[in-house]
Amino acid sequence: MGNFSSADHILDEETVVAYAELTYLRKSEIQYIIKLLDNVNPGKLRENIQHRFTIDEINSLLPQIQCSPFRDSIFRVFSSQKDNRLSLEDILDLCSAFSKHCPHNVRAAWAFYIFDFDGDNQISLDDLIEAVHRLTWTKQDEHESIDKAEAERIVRMVFQEMLFNEFGSISFEEFTRFTSRISEFSSTFQFNI
Repeated sequence: MGNFSSADHILDEETVVAYAELTYLRKSEIQYIIKLLDNVNPGKLRENIQHRFTIDEINSLLPQIQCSPFRDSIFRVFSSQKDNRLSLEDILDLCSAFSKHCPHNVRAAWAFYIFDFDGDNQISLDDLIEAVHRLTWTKQDEHESIDKAEAERIVRMVFQEMLFNEFGSISFEEFTRFTSRISEFSSTFQFNI
């Protein structure tokens, strides 16, 4: 990451410090993200700090997201304008949520919204079946996975481990409690900048 000369600064030090206080990112990580964004689309942040980067531009910066079977849902959740684009602040939120310094409860909250594919603030049987399908996609064809009956069997086993509401879905609170019992959750829902 290293130091940046004053010519490389797109944001003043005070703004970088403010972002560091509002996220779980270090100043050096924020400066590095800004430098990456400036490299992928030179001058855009200097012209307009609110510039919205395309998904392809973000994929080139964050291959960790590009390789995720949940990438479209991640972009849906972190795009503040719901326009398939992300601003600097959206990208900082995304990187902060996946930071090793992000507390479990905050990480679980973001994960909940990523797994809530239909956006109804509940993780339903259909949401979990979709997650299982995505996790079992083959490398050759991301739409070829286990059959629906097997996916539903797996999801019902997950539901047996959890308490869920009368609608047969998982609430935000239950999801947070459940993820706290999974020791691998934090390490799998994380990447380094």
